[in-house]
Amino acid sequence: MNYIKSLLQLPNKSSSIKSLLKVVVPKKVYIGIVNYINKDNTIRIYTNNRTVTIDSKVKNPNGFALVAYWDGKPNFGDLIGPYLISKITNRPVLNIINESYSGFITVGSILQSVDRKDMVVWGSGFIEEPSDKTLNNIKKYNPLILSLRGKKTAECLVNANVKLPDNVVYGDPALILPLFYQPLVNSHKRVGVCPHFIHKPHFLEIINKDDSLNIIDVQKDMESVVSEIASSSVCISTSLHGLIIAQAYNIPWVWLEIDDQNLFGNDFKFKDFFSTLREEQVTHIKVKIEDVKDLDYVALAKQASLPEKLYNEELILRSLKEYLSID
Repeated sequence: MNYIKSLLQLPNKSSSIKSLLKVVVPKKVYIGIVNYINKDNTIRIYTNNRTVTIDSKVKNPNGFALVAYWDGKPNFGDLIGPYLISKITNRPVLNIINESYSGFITVGSILQSVDRKDMVVWGSGFIEEPSDKTLNNIKKYNPLILSLRGKKTAECLVNANVKLPDNVVYGDPALILPLFYQPLVNSHKRVGVCPHFIHKPHFLEIINKDDSLNIIDVQKDMESVVSEIASSSVCISTSLHGLIIAQAYNIPWVWLEIDDQNLFGNDFKFKDFFSTLREEQVTHIKVKIEDVKDLDYVALAKQASLPEKLYNEELILRSLKEYLSID
């Protein structure tokens, strides 16, 4: 095919060769080859009153913000990073998690996924105590760190002799979401119960038991989940970003830990986030998975707290805007 392509692209003086090809190659095949060679491989996406493009041959993105994030399963927390980057840059986001481009790595326990040069870290954290291999990868690829989710992540990096910026900024970028999204708050506030998607099936049994409760499905679209959390009187959550969004919108919360069906990394990412709060003010309840259907959630909600913050939303946002040279 490459040889035929080169013949078809010869200058006019070689038109006799092209004519010969027309005779030798069946007409339908010849037309198909010409159409293939002349095919426009540009993918055009219209968004925000402008067009952005990707050349599907060379995969060259134009006009996108490049962000690496997980999207294999619906989960609202994974979409907060690209949502914020899109709002701040005023560009659509291209997920580069499975591509070779460099770009942003942001909201979530995704720092261990750095696997290429020139990545930019904005508020990411580790999912667990990182292995030597993970830390060696961080040192090898040397990402530009604008900010980190918490001090446990920072401590792991410092212990591995990874240089952090002076006056490093801490805090999950999801904490600044109220600056970009103000949901319509339901005036009939109920206790929001926000299970991680792996726990969700066990909580569905309590949906219709008490109309003072609202089971929040983290696999719905991001704005809907945030709206439901912000409309809660209290948020009881096994999901980290259920707690973070509650904190961001000043909703008292309870960390409900499922002791016998814990999330990957156990409490590392939670403790990382709590390092940006007065951790002694966190309400933490441990239960077994078989107990969730019989818990008194209304009584549990009375123990909820809104810990004092040690993070600064302005600094979290500024760490990105300064990099982007945005006022």
